[in-house]
Amino acid sequence: MKAVILAAGRGTRMRHLTATIPKPLLKVKGKAFIERLIFALPSEVDEVIVVIGYKGDKIREFLGSRFRGKRIRYVQNNRITLGNAYSLMLTRDFFEPRERFIVMYADEVTSQREIKRCLSHKFSWVTHIVEVKEKASVATLSSTGRIIHVVEKPKRPSSNLVPGGILLINADIFSCRLRKHQNGEYYLTSMMAQFIKSHPVMAVAGTKNLYFSTPEDIDRFNKAQ
Repeated sequence: MKAVILAAGRGTRMRHLTATIPKPLLKVKGKAFIERLIFALPSEVDEVIVVIGYKGDKIREFLGSRFRGKRIRYVQNNRITLGNAYSLMLTRDFFEPRERFIVMYADEVTSQREIKRCLSHKFSWVTHIVEVKEKASVATLSSTGRIIHVVEKPKRPSSNLVPGGILLINADIFSCRLRKHQNGEYYLTSMMAQFIKSHPVMAVAGTKNLYFSTPEDIDRFNKAQ
């Protein structure tokens, strides 16, 4: 099984922290984001495709061609301002039709237990309850826990349930259209809004208030018990 880590972004809201290193190499509780993600992957995942962009050479140096027993392959994104959906589309040639795979945002924190819960479903998406909901996308669930609606950064959020950066999908995602947000980026959320219409994507409950947009978010996580 393969996993894709979307690690091309600049992380501008991290301010001085990403002046010399990319956001995926910032440390939370002593380990880099991208290191934590690969540690969380189960043995079923034997290949990781990392989409790099901003200071991607440092990520190559950190991971090499193998990391924690998994083959590491790289895709270069030279248009990082186009967003994470564009980054994902760059990996489409690595997959057979309908092949299932994991997608991970490189500034996410997860665990082996959480990934295993994702793999217990055919398709899944980790979601978080957050207090500051106006900055994020919003998900709506059915009574059975299936994600039935998702929208990226709505002006008036209808809930505080936010889809996170851990997804289990298949190669059908590459048939979904890229749709430009009003800020000029192409978000994976807009592709998933199409994917969930014909694929049963189940919500997997993640840690409350887990997000990393600013240095203060990292400090908050590091201080948490």
